Amino acid sequence: MSFLLVWAYRRSMRPSPWLAALLLILDVLAFNSLIAVYGAASNPFNAVLLIPVVMAFILLPPVYAVFILLVSVAAQTLQIWLLPVHHHDAEMVSHFYAMVLSFVITSAVIAGVIFYFRYQLTQREASIQQLRERQLRDEQLLAIGTAAAQLTHEVATPAQSLRFLLEEAAEQKPNPDWLAPIVHEFSRIETELENWRGVADAIREKRRSDYLISEIWQTLQHVISITRPEVEVKWLPYAYTGHELIEADPTLAPALSSIVTNACDAALESNTPVTVSLTLARGRVLMAVSNYNASLNEAQLAALGSRIIASDSGFGVGAVVSNATIEKFAGEVVWQREGQQVVTQVSLPIKSLPIKSQPNQD
Repeated sequence: MSFLLVWAYRRSMRPSPWLAALLLILDVLAFNSLIAVYGAASNPFNAVLLIPVVMAFILLPPVYAVFILLVSVAAQTLQIWLLPVHHHDAEMVSHFYAMVLSFVITSAVIAGVIFYFRYQLTQREASIQQLRERQLRDEQLLAIGTAAAQLTHEVATPAQSLRFLLEEAAEQKPNPDWLAPIVHEFSRIETELENWRGVADAIREKRRSDYLISEIWQTLQHVISITRPEVEVKWLPYAYTGHELIEADPTLAPALSSIVTNACDAALESNTPVTVSLTLARGRVLMAVSNYNASLNEAQLAALGSRIIASDSGFGVGAVVSNATIEKFAGEVVWQREGQQVVTQVSLPIKSLPIKSQPNQD
């Protein structure tokens, strides 16, 4: 039966675990019956009983493998009761007891070693799979970043031409009524383009700065109040000393605001508020964003932020970019469900601002 299982697995024919376990149990019973006839525990070839045990721990889930190990140990122990039938003296009987005990210990050691290596192999495969997903995500982000950089470069020339046209229009007397609003909106476009160039330069040169958590908190409130004024956002107060810093680059604030914005978009469909809280614990800042969302299932939550996935509300690009950005600063983003609420938890390391000592006054 064992060779039949090997033949099946080599041809990619995987029987169900219970069927494979049944075949191995038949092997255990057949081997033990054969050994019982020819000397019982005194048979020097009882090591052949290790074959089903080894195959069980290699091919079957742990529960089935442990059951086969127990059956094999029990069958080998029964061989001791058959020793009087073969008429051995006391010294030989003690030797055969030791052989059975040696078989039990050897089976347990082999089972433990195989189980350990299977566990290590499973962990390594999971790490490789996670590495592949991260590599795929990085490739997708690189494509998005390349497209964004190309778009910025292509927009720069028309923007300069439009600026010249607006300056010529401003020289006309009197100025048209439509000119001032257009100049104002176009100035915002130029500011965003300039900010994008600054962010791109900081990323390319790997420049990082220290940001006060209180300033980031205020920036988030300001950005959300402008971009999503129609959504009720509850900003819970938090206790801080004012000296907590986060080492990051200019992409941190957009990444955090993107997480809150996504929560606002999801809450807007159900007309429910979004709750944002901030806590400090164990040298890290923890931001929790809670919003109502009944459409995301557990599989989508598990994949959110790790790769681009299609859904009714988009492809999750914002979550992927935010997750990659926060991971760059040794942070972590976790999405989990609490009832009808989806809670996004962001964790980032912090450091304290050194307090300057005041000179003594004489």
